[in-house]
Amino acid sequence: MAFSMTGYGRCRELLEGKDICFEIKSVNSRYLDINIKLGRLYAPLEERIKQLVSSRISRGKVDVYLSVNNIEGDATTLTLNKDYLEAYLGVMERISTEYGVKGEVTLSMVSSKSEVFNATRPEEDMEQVWALVLPVAEKALDAFCNMRKAEGEKLVEDIRSHAAVTAVLRERIKERAPLAVSTAKERMLARISELLEGVSYDEGRLLTECAIFADRADINEELARLASHFAQLEGILADKGSIGRKLDFLVQEMNREVNTIGSKSQDVEIARAVIDAKSEIEKIREQLQNLE
Repeated sequence: MAFSMTGYGRCRELLEGKDICFEIKSVNSRYLDINIKLGRLYAPLEERIKQLVSSRISRGKVDVYLSVNNIEGDATTLTLNKDYLEAYLGVMERISTEYGVKGEVTLSMVSSKSEVFNATRPEEDMEQVWALVLPVAEKALDAFCNMRKAEGEKLVEDIRSHAAVTAVLRERIKERAPLAVSTAKERMLARISELLEGVSYDEGRLLTECAIFADRADINEELARLASHFAQLEGILADKGSIGRKLDFLVQEMNREVNTIGSKSQDVEIARAVIDAKSEIEKIREQLQNLE
């Protein structure tokens, strides 16, 4: 079962007087990179969220957003910062006395200074908060993973279609290969005979060299390995878990075999099939960049 590295999930619920929203999205990445954004008060939950997310996915650049708001307010308590207030009033009086600045310090002026007040908020039990956040996070993750699964199935379908086209091209090359080798051998023999016309030479040695050339132009081993790679590709696509890296390595091997076939064969029809095969393999490689 293949999963895309692109996904999105969100869940918002009201639980025990708290408005909880958990949102997660991801894009392609070579490794697992989790970035979590949440309020400072709930920073102790960051590691738990990271462990929860990493238990469900293995690759991708993931952004997680968590907000927890108390519906009835945060029960914040304000107290007077006497030291700051006295220092402030003292400075204002000095300005008036020493510099002749007229005016009165009013309650409105004082209250506009946030430093005059100390705001305190009661500590929350993180275990209780996590017990509320967890089911919301799980639902968002379920939606997120379902989207990645659906996208992954589309990617696999597309990869299989390109692999099938490449397999057809391989069969075309295989059918053409014997004729291509014999034609190349005959062409070489005719060319050498033409160049050596009127000159005595060892015909047996010439035939031996032509046979060696034909052997070097043989592509049966590459075709056999390419067929094996197609079988491996299907096997990996049927695996569970992360398969992107395995497929990436396999596609590199497929591309190497096709390149070798192209370099060894001088046949025009095979060269055309090789170009088409390389194009299909490149399309597979592009889709693999999206698989987990």
